[in-house]
Amino acid sequence: MSEDQGASSDASFDYVIIGAGTAGLVLANRLTADLDVSVLVLEAGADRLKDPIITTPGLLTLAYDDPRYDYSFDTVPQEQLYGKRVSHSRGKVVGGSSAINNLALIYPPKSSIDAWERLGNKGWNWNTMSSYYRKFHTFNQPSEETAEALSTGYIDREVQGTSGPIQSSFPEFHGPLGKAWPKTFKNLNFPVVSDPLSGQASGGYTYLSTVDPKNWERSHAGSAYYSPIVDRQNLRLLTECLVERIILEKSSAADVLAKGVRFHYKGVSQVKTAKREVILCGGAVQSPQLLELSGIGSSALLQHHGIQVFVDNPCVGENLQDHPLTGMSFEVIDGLPTIDLIRDPQVIQQASEAYNSSRQGPLTAAFHSIASLPVVEFLNKEGKSELDSLLEQHTSPAAPASNPSLSVQYAILQSVLQSPSEGSAIIGMGASQMHFDQALQKDIFAITDPKNYISFLVALAQPFSRGSIHISSTSMSDAPKIDPAYLSHPLDIEILARHVRYIPTIAATEPLASLLKVDGRRLPKDLDVQSLNGSKEHCKRNLITNNHLCGTCAMMPLQNGGVVDSRLKVHGVKGLRVVDASIFPLIPGANIQSSVYAVAERAADLIKEDWHGIPL
Repeated sequence: MSEDQGASSDASFDYVIIGAGTAGLVLANRLTADLDVSVLVLEAGADRLKDPIITTPGLLTLAYDDPRYDYSFDTVPQEQLYGKRVSHSRGKVVGGSSAINNLALIYPPKSSIDAWERLGNKGWNWNTMSSYYRKFHTFNQPSEETAEALSTGYIDREVQGTSGPIQSSFPEFHGPLGKAWPKTFKNLNFPVVSDPLSGQASGGYTYLSTVDPKNWERSHAGSAYYSPIVDRQNLRLLTECLVERIILEKSSAADVLAKGVRFHYKGVSQVKTAKREVILCGGAVQSPQLLELSGIGSSALLQHHGIQVFVDNPCVGENLQDHPLTGMSFEVIDGLPTIDLIRDPQVIQQASEAYNSSRQGPLTAAFHSIASLPVVEFLNKEGKSELDSLLEQHTSPAAPASNPSLSVQYAILQSVLQSPSEGSAIIGMGASQMHFDQALQKDIFAITDPKNYISFLVALAQPFSRGSIHISSTSMSDAPKIDPAYLSHPLDIEILARHVRYIPTIAATEPLASLLKVDGRRLPKDLDVQSLNGSKEHCKRNLITNNHLCGTCAMMPLQNGGVVDSRLKVHGVKGLRVVDASIFPLIPGANIQSSVYAVAERAADLIKEDWHGIPL
């Protein structure tokens, strides 16, 4: 139950979970299934479970950069992007980023998860994790009309979720663009050869959305994992409270114990103790921030800020990864409906009436077209030779002290690039204009051009660049310094620019080509991606984020640069785990929402096994 429903003034709980986001609420649900276990969840954001901006799929962009929903973190100026600061949306509500994201339910490639085991995490492989990817959601079969329109004949029910809290579905509202997408990639010789949820995605397809077809509302951690258990007497959720630090105590010369959490709530600083564990679920930005503020991190950094050092681990906040994204917009033929039409107040009114009265129309869906592709230029003999030359020129076995595993990571990424069956880019299509030269999310999606467009989005699936996140002050209220170091590794621009060069080929292929206006406008207006240098310049000036930050509390052995071990326990501390995207040692080659859910589901089993001997 929430504090407003009469939570007691209990000073201690078995588990204190920091963050009521995607991972935190999975844990809250699974752990409190045992009524003898008490759990306190602390959340900085508000409970907006009934807010239409969250529940309505087609309104998702309205949450971006709005402080009621979104932390809207900015990076430091990015050197390779001519000093541009890139805005990152992070959910600041019950449900976290699962409540404001783009609703994409996409499994990563099998190789992405097998790589976690190669990085020193025994048992973290596809064979183990695939059951957890199925556990968190329930697949809802599309209508025959939708299945035919979106070419979903590849669906394999064996790899779908059958009884998880999150509801997944295909959009029943779709038009010519969604129908044309998979057919276009088939004509480009990139057909879908298996269900993308099998761990082997290829070609162009329509991805599942986290939308409940019973009411066509967003299905997220708040609505699916928390709402059904809100009345459990052994669960407390405090919202709009700011965690200040994790209370650590040295019990001996070697042992550090996590005793509880200090937080600010309703104007009062409070302490709650954890009888078993503190579980940090703050995400890739705030989990390393809170560890450092609590005394776990680089001793030099902590001493600079006057923070007592409990555990000296310079790898906290390092290994930051993201899916850097760019793209372009093409004008569509006259009469083809796109989201750009909502610039007309009458159109948005009609769409709202259709949704509110009968749950129909464009507001029931969001973007849903995606593809996984290798670099096409590297598929022939000359291209393979060029790739080998680039890899030889730009990879080195040396690894920095802050990330000793980097040479192994690079070897894994090289194997992805050299495999024609592995996608090195995630390519999407959205039925609206986008402005990739802008920094803020709301400005990227603003409908400022009078024409109607579709947008192609290109994101690196597994980039080589590594950045960092570190505290900027001694206060959790101050945003940390976020430096993804976009395109700092030269291979990233080489790969991304070549994928961008392929976009005009996709746009010129039927049946998609017939839906785009011949000699129509493109955005950016000075677009030039015919030459490789022109494409590189486009990437540098028009790079944004896919909002997939991860890796900053990496799950790896301590000597390899890890922050948590393979049971997600913080190295050097008893009674403290991290469960969120920050523990990914290597970014999955797909949207990360499904991986956060799967990791959290497995974490719940690990915790129960550790404390109750319940076998996995």
